[in-house]
Amino acid sequence: MKKLFARLKKFFSAETGEIVGAYFDGGKIFLVRLTENFEQAEVEADDAEPEHLAEKISLVCAKKNWKTSAVGFCLREEDAVTFQSDAANVPEKEFAALVKSWAMAQAGADAKFSFATNAAGLWMETLPREKVREFVAAFKKFGINLRALSVMPVDLLAKIFPFERAQFICEIVREKKSPNLLSSTGGVWNLEKIPAAVAAIFFIGMIFFSAKTFWDLHSAEKNLDAAKISVEKIREDLDAKKNLDADTEELKKIFATAAQLDPEKNFNFLINLGKISEGDVRLTKIRAEENFLEIEGVAGKPDAVRNYLARVRNSVVQSAQLEKTSERDDGEIVFVIRAELK
Repeated sequence: MKKLFARLKKFFSAETGEIVGAYFDGGKIFLVRLTENFEQAEVEADDAEPEHLAEKISLVCAKKNWKTSAVGFCLREEDAVTFQSDAANVPEKEFAALVKSWAMAQAGADAKFSFATNAAGLWMETLPREKVREFVAAFKKFGINLRALSVMPVDLLAKIFPFERAQFICEIVREKKSPNLLSSTGGVWNLEKIPAAVAAIFFIGMIFFSAKTFWDLHSAEKNLDAAKISVEKIREDLDAKKNLDADTEELKKIFATAAQLDPEKNFNFLINLGKISEGDVRLTKIRAEENFLEIEGVAGKPDAVRNYLARVRNSVVQSAQLEKTSERDDGEIVFVIRAELK
């Protein structure tokens, strides 16, 4: 039984006893290794493409016999979109929704984002999801388990030395904290092992609730195989939750327009307008001026228009009025909603 648990622990746990952090300044890659000792290295690099950087890092680690099971990469400020806000009037529980809205306006509906609080308020960063996947895939190609990807927050930029930035991303990996674009919820997760972790929980549950499984290793391994089938379904569900529905193009229009407004005064507007977007209507145009908001869209039936107007009044602006509607040749209803902003 001890062997069984040892095997499980080895398979499912992510080793963070040795951490490597890297930072590329445009001409060199600076690396630090955190174990019981502190080591550093640097290597010339002339290309910011993730695969080129990953290959260089891999060669240095191989030469120095450094493990690459827990690696963090610190981005330059120009490599991502960042923003610092005092967020004075925003409750902490709304931070995630606020940052998500901001990120979608900057990097599209499929944006990856992370944030951290600091002395100045709320710091946030975002990249398109595809760019984050490119980094992860490039590092994986060279046998590197990328555990953290982030820009150094603005309040820490007094630490301008490259090795300090590499050390910063090591701390993100070691402490499992934000900011980290590989974890939109703030903790550090090894995405490759999420399904395996679910299988581990399932398996351990069977051990404690089934005497036969507890004492019969062969039976336990058979149950673990069966659990993998369930894990595949869980994987599909997790992927589905990451994908937005067919209205992502509408959301991009909403947040792109809202992002042009004063962010300090319109965070609630950003959040609430995004929350009420649903599949029963399709927004085709949003016009936001200092004194009024105008929304144009298409719906399948008049009831959908009335329901959407009610949602706008309840969640965005109470003065919203249905200015006009018309029926197209295909039977869909074109509508315009207008609201005076005080």
